[in-house]
Formats: sequence, C-alpha cells, structure tokens
Amino acid sequence: MLTPHPAVESVWELRAEGGSGPRVGVLGAIHGNEVGGLRALERLMTDAGAREAELAKGTLVLIHGNPRATAERRRYTAGGTDLNRLFDFGWVDRLAREAWTYEHHRAHALRSVLGDLDALLDLHSASQPTVPFAIAASTAEGIALGRATGCRVTHGWDGPGMLMDHVSIGHLVARGRPALSVECGQHQAPETSEHAWRILLRFLGALGVSRHPPETNAAPTYRLFGRVVKPTRHFELTKPFASFDVLAPGDVLGRGEGVTIAVEEEAHLLLPTPTAARGEDLVYLARREP
Repeated sequence: MLTPHPAVESVWELRAEGGSGPRVGVLGAIHGNEVGGLRALERLMTDAGAREAELAKGTLVLIHGNPRATAERRRYTAGGTDLNRLFDFGWVDRLAREAWTYEHHRAHALRSVLGDLDALLDLHSASQPTVPFAIAASTAEGIALGRATGCRVTHGWDGPGMLMDHVSIGHLVARGRPALSVECGQHQAPETSEHAWRILLRFLGALGVSRHPPETNAAPTYRLFGRVVKPTRHFELTKPFASFDVLAPGDVLGRGEGVTIAVEEEAHLLLPTPTAARGEDLVYLARREP
C-alpha cells in the first residue's frame, strides 16, 4: 500500500507484504529539471499494487527531491542553491536560519528520511549527452552494486577535493550502507526515463528486495582523478563534449580570459557542463581501469 510520509511532503512509502526488511530509498529530481528519475517514481506509484506484489521484502521510500524547483523547471529554485551540495549539514550551525533558501529547508527536512534508510538510489540526468553511468563508493561492494545496474561505473568521488560528503548518497556511504547515484542520460532525451526505470529495477533486484534480476555482464569502470571548476566567467570548453569523450595528454580542455587548461594524462570526461557559472563544476576527469 502506498502511503505518504507522516512528516515530510513529497515522500511516500511502499511496503512489501509483512513490511519486514530494509528501507530502500529511491530519489528523483533532486535537481528540479532532472525529471527522468521522477518519471520512474511516478511509474511505481501509478501501479503501486502490482509493484508491491513484486517486492520480496522491505519498504521503498520514494522521494521527490526538489518539488518546488521541478515546478519552476529549474535545477534549483530562483534565488536558491544546489540541493545536492547540502547533505554534509555543516551549514545548519554555520548559516543563520533567516538566510536559508528553500533548498536548505528541504535538505533539513530530508535529513531524517535519509538517516533512516538502509540503501539509496539517486536518479539523475545530465545537461549534455551521456550513456548511463553509476557514481559509486570506492569499495568492492560499491563497484559491484554499480555494475549490477548494467551501467558503466565511476568511483573516486570520495577522494580529496571531491563531493561525496556533500551529496545525497554520501550520507549513507559514510556509514557503509549501499548507495548509488546514477546519471541516466540527457535531461529531455526520451530514453532517459526508460533507462531510469530499468536501473531502478536492477538496483532493487541486486539488493534482494524485488524479484527483478540484476545485470551480470560487467561494464567498464573508471576512477576519478580530477575536478575542474570553471575558473573565469568567459572560460569555455574547446568543443561540446559528451561524457566519456577522451582527451590525450596535452589536449586543451578549454580556455578563456587568459586561462588555458590542458590535461597532463589521458582523461575520460564526465559531466561536462558548458553552462556552468564561474566557480561551479565544469567537468570531471577519470581514468579507465583495466
């Protein structure tokens, strides 16, 4: 039976018969314009009775990450901030409450929801074309879980200068609980929601909470080694890159206002974002592993 969360809006629970087992979160549209994951949640909720029958155990916790930004068709609300950079919660004591944006209040509301989970899948999409890929913890278990979704797997997001401590899944990764973020495709590509749906079913199957089979064919694995923040307002990438495009040593990534950035070793690009503002993440660099 699908029931709304008793305390937090836009969160619902779907329990297997008997209700025993892990609490598994599925998070969509933590960025309001990334609706592919949200469509997967809606698909679960539309036919909740049939989906409940497919659960072997446990409870699914379905979370619409940033409903106000979705209504505004924006990554985050006007005048707001990136919700998926707030889950370290250091700002709770550092930032005066009257300075909180909608996203601060939303992260604070979701803190207890995430804290009660035994596992989490956060479904994303990207501004540029990409094949689906998982963002996993740098452990054998984390990489294996990513592979079970059928996606390419990236890890190293918990390294120095990276963002794992600030994002939704970091809340669980820090406690050794299974958690993945998955980029399911480009925002408005029609296949993105279908990718999200298949990834969701495989994730649940890998955890043993549903009867859907996980993927058994190993996809390539990549380890992050760099994060490039847009250094100047008019800095531009040298071309419209897609995720997993490859640069050779010495190739120029971008230039602008007297700044040129070239790679020192072969680099597979992840999440190039030409619309990034100065100081925002422009692209990540990764090595393909054997």
